[in-house]
Parts: sequence; structure tokens; C-alpha cells
Amino acid sequence: METIIEECGLKQATFAKSLGVTPNYISMIIHGKKELISPTLAILIEHIYGYSNTWILSGEGEKRNRDSLLKSILKDLDMLDMEKLKQISEYIKKL
Repeated sequence: METIIEECGLKQATFAKSLGVTPNYISMIIHGKKELISPTLAILIEHIYGYSNTWILSGEGEKRNRDSLLKSILKDLDMLDMEKLKQISEYIKKL
């Protein structure tokens, strides 16, 4: 879970709030005081952040699956203002 928080550039409290859990719960998982993450929470993380629930639960398989990653990217794009979207569009055209 710490990897997800770091890669997404989040604070533990922000990550916890987005999942509807307490920051203490996240801290307990990160520090090994709570070992199991529920499948429901893993699916929620997959839906919101694009990380494979299989990888979250077992550490096996692809870290991010394409469908979840695409949803995550589209969600991020949806939060950008028009100027940023124009810049991204210009960048893509140059590729």
C-alpha cells in the first residue's frame, strides 16, 4: 500500500479518506500491525487508483492492469482545466 501512496503522490490521510477508511487503518497496514487487506478494499483501490487487486492482495501478477490504468488516466484528465488539456493535446500531436 505504501507503494501506491508514494507513486500517486498522496498523503496517507488523503489516501485513507478516498477509500473511506481512517488514516490509522492505513498506518497499521503500512507498519505491519494489520496484515490483511480485504478483497473489497483491494477492489476499491483498483477502481480508484488503477492498481490490480490481485497484485494488492498477493503481490503477484501485473501491478496495474490496462483497463484500470486507462480509467485512472481518464479520471485524472477529467480534473484538468482546459489549458492543461490543450498542452497535453499538443504534446500528443508531436508524438
